[in-house]
Amino acid sequence: MLTSLRSLGLVCVAASVLLCSTISAADADAGCDTSTAPWCSVDTPGTGAPPAGGGHAGGAPGGCRWAGRPVPCADSAFGTYVGNGCYWAPDNPQPVQAMPSADGPSKKVWGVKSCYTAPGSGAVTQLIAWRENGAPPMTAVQVAQRALAKLHLSGAQIVVAPQASGAGAVGLPVWLSTAVTTGTWGPQQASDTEGRITVSINARASRIVWRMGDGGSVSCANPGTAYEPRFGMAASPTCGYVYAAPSSTLAHPHARYTITATTYWTVTWAGDGQNGGMTPTSQAQTSVEIGEVQVVSQ
Repeated sequence: MLTSLRSLGLVCVAASVLLCSTISAADADAGCDTSTAPWCSVDTPGTGAPPAGGGHAGGAPGGCRWAGRPVPCADSAFGTYVGNGCYWAPDNPQPVQAMPSADGPSKKVWGVKSCYTAPGSGAVTQLIAWRENGAPPMTAVQVAQRALAKLHLSGAQIVVAPQASGAGAVGLPVWLSTAVTTGTWGPQQASDTEGRITVSINARASRIVWRMGDGGSVSCANPGTAYEPRFGMAASPTCGYVYAAPSSTLAHPHARYTITATTYWTVTWAGDGQNGGMTPTSQAQTSVEIGEVQVVSQ
């Protein structure tokens, strides 16, 4: 077996000083058979901490676990998580010579299996390995991401006062809200299955951040309150804003502020004895004209 620190680049080829003689074909999943024509192509570029506690590529923390600790479900250097602290990546391109298997090269593919010796250790043991042709088994977090794609997380159905067809004024309250539907606020549910793994997800909007077009913004942990004429000049009790400067100028008398509403969703998932979360967003826009209050003196 080959053991390296993640911070070191390791290359093993048949013609080099580092031969595959240290890898036995009897090792689990090993495929580097030195009795035929040994070869290796192992490359571990990059530096950084091992995947214990999350932090490399591949999904929300908690999606994959090892020894009770969350680990990334994909690693930019070592490939896809396959359990027990190990990652696997196919060799590309595949070697010319056939693998020592009766199934032949069309049935399986060569790759590198990289296993951390312990959570947080930084030391990686690598084996030349082959797997059934095709992608490695999907993880629970990957199934959750596929289930997420089934949801329809819409942007806000924006309702503002003053209405888009009207005009407001500097210093007067602007009411911000969205029509509440399952698409704009939730809840929504979905599930997906891959092999033995079934994952269920739930999604609900947690807040909307309104960027008001003048450099200001307001965050509302609610869908807001729709304005009604009976409210008069009162400010919104749940989600509102006041402009300090007009959108219009002498050169552009009907210029408008663009309001962008970004909805932040809280998505939780569970399956295969694991759980986690995702935070997708959706967006919508409108615009409003804000003028100056005209003071009439006599």
